[in-house]
Amino acid sequence: MSMQVDAADAQKRKLEGDAAQAAGDKADDAYVAKRAAGVVAGAPMDNGLMKNEDFSRELLRIYYDRLFPYLQMFRWLSYKNDPKSSSTGVQKDFFLRREFTFVLEGDIFCRYMCFRDAEEMKSQIMQRQPIRMEIGAVYTHPPKNHNTVIKDAYKPVERELVFDIDMDDYDEIRTCCTGAKLCVKCWNFMKAAIKILQRALTQDFGFKHILFVYSGRRGMHCWVCDSAARKLTNDHRAALADYMTVVAGGVGRCRADVKMSGEEFHPFIQETYNICEKYFRDDPNGVLQGQDILRKGPHLSNILNTMTFTEQEAISKFMKEFPNATSRDIWAQFEKLGQEKAKVAVAGSFKMKQESKLFLKDIVLQYTCPRLDINVSKQMNHLLKAPFVVHPKTGRVCVPIDLAKMDSFDPAEVPTIGRLVDEMNRGVDVRQTSLREYTHYFEEQFLKPLEKACAEEMSRGTLDW
Repeated sequence: MSMQVDAADAQKRKLEGDAAQAAGDKADDAYVAKRAAGVVAGAPMDNGLMKNEDFSRELLRIYYDRLFPYLQMFRWLSYKNDPKSSSTGVQKDFFLRREFTFVLEGDIFCRYMCFRDAEEMKSQIMQRQPIRMEIGAVYTHPPKNHNTVIKDAYKPVERELVFDIDMDDYDEIRTCCTGAKLCVKCWNFMKAAIKILQRALTQDFGFKHILFVYSGRRGMHCWVCDSAARKLTNDHRAALADYMTVVAGGVGRCRADVKMSGEEFHPFIQETYNICEKYFRDDPNGVLQGQDILRKGPHLSNILNTMTFTEQEAISKFMKEFPNATSRDIWAQFEKLGQEKAKVAVAGSFKMKQESKLFLKDIVLQYTCPRLDINVSKQMNHLLKAPFVVHPKTGRVCVPIDLAKMDSFDPAEVPTIGRLVDEMNRGVDVRQTSLREYTHYFEEQFLKPLEKACAEEMSRGTLDW
């Protein structure tokens, strides 16, 4: 009886998918013709979303139908556990036990979704047209059956280690933009975060398979996909997230709370500072030159309030003599104070030596270090937006970031679905649109090395399947 029901369900899903596909093809063809004629751009849309040249329901349907990399996503999230494989080492229901969440127009959340393979994923996406899709953990049972399983028996068994950084958390220190706005100066904070996370995850923890993804609007996500990372317990994840957390936000806070071991910094802090210093002091779009923090807002005053009277007097005197001094010039004066402090500390007490080594470094760290949403990292069952979905506010695709090209990455240049459809209207092959560089990077630099490692581990029988 069960097999008959499953067969009937499968046939029903196929028919529904075929019907949705046929309807989608007709709608797509009609929309492409209208868009080419300039008919639909700028028309209003229901549920508070605006239909424009970058995002609309019609554009989203075309993107999901023709451009979304279903097979690559399936290969990634199945980790060589192909349900059609005859190998005894493969968990054929592995992908089916992964939770997905669709967010439909009107902020309607469809939790506990799961799919057998890439074809079923596409069928469900084409039918429901989610404006956002989030990825959760792999569970002991298919998520769609969670209500039929004893509560304590249904639990997550593995999930990528993830990090989430949002530009909103930098509002108290960035002077160029606020809220949802983003520019190349803002993005410098993300560049620093990527370099710090990449170095620590690879050198301090030995992880190799790491994917950084632009969130489509004002943030960045990091996915650590090594098998050891996927099997971390919640306690391990929390410890690792705490290790990575150097600064805490808060209005008026201008120094990181850095602990020293004797007269030296922990190697992680020292390596992090080495990266931060460039983005704080030397980069044209950095904290001093780009954000100009010592000339704008309360930052200079906040910093001076943490210093001695003599140090405050020295900076105040410089400011009176050079009223047009840049933030970089003012910082150079702070560095001179640091040099004088270091000379005095040579013959001073242990505490003086510690304070001398910490002087200014805690400021650099506070204004440059990643501001992690650590709650996203601590829990295995936390949802995170999937790569390659589209942000409904911008129409931009959530694309992987090529670390080799990170310094030139510009969020404003990330393709929108409107741009991608326009390219296809002009005759560009679906495989050669401006999305190709991102899917190519995902395939060649991330997915193939990951699949190779998974295959090697499975062949050695070292994984705890």
